[in-house]
Amino acid sequence: MSALTTDPAEGIQGKKRWSARWVAFGAATLFVVVSLIITKQDNNRLSETSMDDHFNLPMKPLYEPYLVGNNVIATILMTLLGLSGVAMGVAFYRRTRDIVPLMLAISAPLVVFTEVFLDIMGAVYFPWSDTEFLGHAFTLMGRQMPWWIVAAWFGYAALGAFEYATLAKKPPTKHIWFAFGGLVVAAIVFEEILLSMGLYHYYGNHPLVLVRELPWWWEACNPLGVTLAVALGYRLRSYFTGVRALLLLPIMPITMAAAYGFAALPGWIAVNSDYPWLPTQLLGFASIALGFAHFYLILRVILNRDPFDFNYVPPEGEDEFRVDISKRKNQPA
Repeated sequence: MSALTTDPAEGIQGKKRWSARWVAFGAATLFVVVSLIITKQDNNRLSETSMDDHFNLPMKPLYEPYLVGNNVIATILMTLLGLSGVAMGVAFYRRTRDIVPLMLAISAPLVVFTEVFLDIMGAVYFPWSDTEFLGHAFTLMGRQMPWWIVAAWFGYAALGAFEYATLAKKPPTKHIWFAFGGLVVAAIVFEEILLSMGLYHYYGNHPLVLVRELPWWWEACNPLGVTLAVALGYRLRSYFTGVRALLLLPIMPITMAAAYGFAALPGWIAVNSDYPWLPTQLLGFASIALGFAHFYLILRVILNRDPFDFNYVPPEGEDEFRVDISKRKNQPA
């Protein structure tokens, strides 16, 4: 008889999970429909793509002006944002003796070395100068990188320190979704502003250009690179103490490469091809779907949470990484 008994709370929780899944499915469907309408109306990007006759790959711009003032402004602002992440990491360490968020912020500018490989595959070009101020930090694989992109990663990826502080409060799962969504929105806003300043350019056959210049399929990768570093640092924070904290120095460039390895291939195929409108957009959607699958796995495998149990909060005294997800009871809203 007991085998047939169902806990009412578990039944209610199961219905809530399915409701969340249907909401997610509806939102995804709406995004696909709206995106197809927008990209179909602005279907002239392929005609603007110059393909190399020998390699049949997009040709990067031969010349784009290096705008000194805009580079200086971007460098200053993104450096200040990065320093705010460092300051938060220092304050967090003084309060909790947990050094992980500080190391995440310090690791952030090193993503510039991963950036080079992503630019080659993803068709991104940075104007540079050997004579103008801040115009040339280094050259790698034939790509000249100006100093502002070092500052840009310092500022953007240092947001991981703020995301870590959210996790440390052991919030409801929905707050982790909100933090990730905020990171995605921040990335879109940052990039559209920086693109409008002429600091870099996307070339090639990019899918899902939905506002002005930013191809939204990139948002399946950059925010996930930061989130993966944060989740791993949080999960393993008891290990990264003392001198072992130095092992976190390369974590941001490594997790950024991992995020692109997980989700970017469909987008890269579209960018480096001359496919027509619909296959191009479908490849962009494939990258975004892989990005959300990546976030799902981060929540489920690394953070040990049911991604659709939005109200779950680890009870006081519980080791949040040792309790079987399937055995958890309903948590109060």
